[in-house]
Amino acid sequence: MTVWRRPSFWRVWAWRTRSPILEEAAEYHQGALEARRETGDRLGEALSLNDIGLIHLRGRRLEAARDHFEQAVALLRELAATHWEAVVLSNLAEVTYELAQLDEASDFVHRALEAHRELGNQGDGGNALRILRAVQRDLGQPEEALRSAQDALDIALTHRNHMWEGYWLLELGRAQLANGAPHDALVSFQQAASLQRRLGDRAREARAWDGAGETYRRLGRPTEAADFHRRAAAAHRELDDLWHTALALDGLAGALREVDETEEARRHWAEALRVLAPYHDPRAAALRDRITAALA
Repeated sequence: MTVWRRPSFWRVWAWRTRSPILEEAAEYHQGALEARRETGDRLGEALSLNDIGLIHLRGRRLEAARDHFEQAVALLRELAATHWEAVVLSNLAEVTYELAQLDEASDFVHRALEAHRELGNQGDGGNALRILRAVQRDLGQPEEALRSAQDALDIALTHRNHMWEGYWLLELGRAQLANGAPHDALVSFQQAASLQRRLGDRAREARAWDGAGETYRRLGRPTEAADFHRRAAAAHRELDDLWHTALALDGLAGALREVDETEEARRHWAEALRVLAPYHDPRAAALRDRITAALA
C-alpha cells in the first residue's frame, strides 16, 4: 500500500464571514435573470434560477438555494425540459441533504437518476450517484453507499473524465471509510488530491486532505491527521469556504486532543464556533452543539 506522507508546511489565513467572489457572481446572475424575464426567455430564466441556487448552496444559504431550485424545477417541468429538470432535481437533492431532510433528498435524487438513465446522461447520472452515496450513508446504508460511489467512479473512468474522477474519488473514500476500510480510503483520498492538484481545483484538493486527516485518525495516527486537517483548514480559509473551514478545524482539534495538545485543540474549536456563527441549518447546529460540548 502507498503511504501518504503528511504535508511539510502550511499557511494560516484570516477568515471572513462572506465571500466577495460569491456575492459578485450572485449579482451577475441576478442581472441575467432579470434580463431573461424581460425578454421572455423562460428556459434562460430557469437556468439563471438554478445558477443563483448553486451560488446560495456554495455559500450555505440553504433555504434560499432550495427556493431557487424549486422555482427552476417548476419552470423546467412546464417547458418539458427533461434534461435540465433532472439536473436541477439533483441540486434539490443536495440542498435537502444538507438541510438533513433525508427522505426528501432520497426522493429527489432517485427521480433525477431515473430521468438521467432514461436520457442516457451518464455524467449527470454519476453526479446524482455522488449525492445518493451521501444520503445512503446518513440513512445507515453504508454498503449501498459504497456501491453508489463505485458506480459513479466507474462512469468517470469509462469516460476518462479526470474532473469527474477526482470529485467522485472523494465520495468513494468517504464510503470506504464508513465501511471500515481506512487503507482503501486513504488511497482514494490520495488519488483525489493528486488529480485535483493537476486540475487546479484547490477546494476539492483541500477536501481530500481533510478526508485523509479523518482517515489517519481512524488508523490511530493523530499527529499525521492533525497535519492534514491543518492544511485543509488553511486552504479553506483562503478560499472563503467557511463551512469546510469549520469542519477541518473540528477535525484538527479532535486530533490534537488525542495527542494531549488540549489548549491548542480548544483554540481551534473556539475558532470553529466563530466560523459557524452565520449558519443556522440543522447540520451546522449539530456541529456547533458537539463542539460546545467538547469545549465544556
